[in-house]
Amino acid sequence: MMKMSLRTILTFLTDLVFPRTCALCGIRLGLREHCVCLECGQLLPRYDELFYHASERLLGSPLFRSLSAPFTYQHGSAGYKLIIALKYRGYAEVADFIVRTALTEGRLQPALGSIDFILPVPIEDTRLEKRGYNQAALLAQALSTHYYHVPCREDFLLRHRKSHSQTTLHREERMENARKAFYLTPHRELLDKLKGKRILLVDDILTTGSTLLSLCDLLESCGVREVHIFVSAVALPRL
Repeated sequence: MMKMSLRTILTFLTDLVFPRTCALCGIRLGLREHCVCLECGQLLPRYDELFYHASERLLGSPLFRSLSAPFTYQHGSAGYKLIIALKYRGYAEVADFIVRTALTEGRLQPALGSIDFILPVPIEDTRLEKRGYNQAALLAQALSTHYYHVPCREDFLLRHRKSHSQTTLHREERMENARKAFYLTPHRELLDKLKGKRILLVDDILTTGSTLLSLCDLLESCGVREVHIFVSAVALPRL
């Protein structure tokens, strides 16, 4: 008879009272399933740089070195449902699922092994208060935990209060909004820590790249050496 660990037994008993459900389809998860059921996990469309070339959206910064992304995003797709679950429905554990998928499937660029800091794209304060978390920070923290324990820092990059969301803006509007939305910490002793460093910049989704490029500009101004990008999904053009 197969022995069950105490942790497995506790998980089983807890699941009887508070059943865990798939973040995408809502069905009850099995004991070995984490956050997303196996069927939905297989349906999630994977990102392939050789096919989609999304890194071209980030070539506007001389600091940009690499793009890592496990999934793609199109309205109504499984990738879309994953981002919605992470961003709006309180499925904080989705961030861990995304990072572990990227790791186990080899979807992180090898150069990330030499980074010094992981920086999430900051969220506007009123949205943080309403949502209760920053989805980019959840991804960054999961990356820090699972990938070489590189420090995750949220005190270098900041966002102006009541700066507009990028969600409904067109490309030109996104670029202008991004330039106005973000700023560096005013504490010089913190900025000095960024000089000559390699940064992993983290966001939930790559669309036009305007937000990430604006942040690259800020990091360039304080002496950062190079920037690598991790996003959970790359937005594909609408058909």
